Formats: sequence, structure tokens, C-alpha cells
Amino acid sequence: MPVWKNSLMTTAFLDETSAFEAEECVVRIEGDVIEISYDDEGGNVIYRGQNDSSGHFELICPERSGRATLHMFKDGKFLDGYWIEGGYKGFWRIELRK
Repeated sequence: MPVWKNSLMTTAFLDETSAFEAEECVVRIEGDVIEISYDDEGGNVIYRGQNDSSGHFELICPERSGRATLHMFKDGKFLDGYWIEGGYKGFWRIELRK
């Protein structure tokens, strides 16, 4: 299972909230399953989802009523996507780093 323990996540919001840049996260991909985990205000947040076999992932985070998409080119170093969590919406980019 590939694990990128030092990945960096940039999160942009669709409202006036300032973007979060270079936040650390862990990315795990095993078969068609992806998991993104990161710390937020002392708690661990986990998004999990499936690959549709083309590099497009759909993820959920039930604990936060979160849904997201991520897209990655074959052998790419970045994941890009859209997210909805509670009443917030935005975009995110994750740089895969070992």
C-alpha cells in the first residue's frame, strides 16, 4: 500500500475564509481505496473513498458530513478536487510527499 506520510494540503474556501496552505496530511492508496487523514483543531479527520479506475476518487467523511472528489493523473504527484463539509464548500490540492 503506497503511503505518503508527509503530504501537503492546500484548502481554499468559496466564502471569505482565508485558504489553509501547506497543512500536513497522510495519503494512503490501496487498490481502489484512498484515505486522506489530517489533524484539525486537535482531532483527526479522515476522508475515505473509491477510485473509479481512472484516477477519479469520491470520498466521504461521515463524522463531519463531508463529501469530496479528488483527481489524479497516472503517476501524478498532485491530487486536486472539490469538497463540501457542513455548510462550507471549496477546493483542495494535495501534493504527495513521502
